[in-house]
Amino acid sequence: MAQISIQELTVKNLYKCLNKKLAEDQINRVAPNVYSIAESKVDPNFTPYAIHLDEEVIGFVMTENDPNEIKERKYWIPRFMIDVSYQRKGYGKEAMRHIIDMFKKNDDCHYIGLSTEPDNDSALQFYESLGFVNTGELLEESEVILLLKV
Repeated sequence: MAQISIQELTVKNLYKCLNKKLAEDQINRVAPNVYSIAESKVDPNFTPYAIHLDEEVIGFVMTENDPNEIKERKYWIPRFMIDVSYQRKGYGKEAMRHIIDMFKKNDDCHYIGLSTEPDNDSALQFYESLGFVNTGELLEESEVILLLKV
């Protein structure tokens, strides 16, 4: 059976992450992976990862750990994407469970946060199916914040 894993971004998987594609209706909703990777090089709180299905790169995730933030904002998932050809197969949910488990290993992780556009129904349903709760609070006046209590 195929295994999902979250792996450090390396020279070996970098270009595969850069070439991942979103569905048409997602393109303007998720920052390009190249932008996220660049951001991670100038902000030490961001960590980029490749999402693997066995040896194949099928997506990208960037986590944020800001030790100076309040507990609801300390652990964050600012970017998450699965390539369009691997969507709707359960891989995204499994990858998110791995990311949640990574965060849970930190004793000071009480919440995991993320955000999405308030009208992005498929993303909201996806995150809520994993236990995230829509707080109704807005991030930068445009995206709704969801929190998972761990």
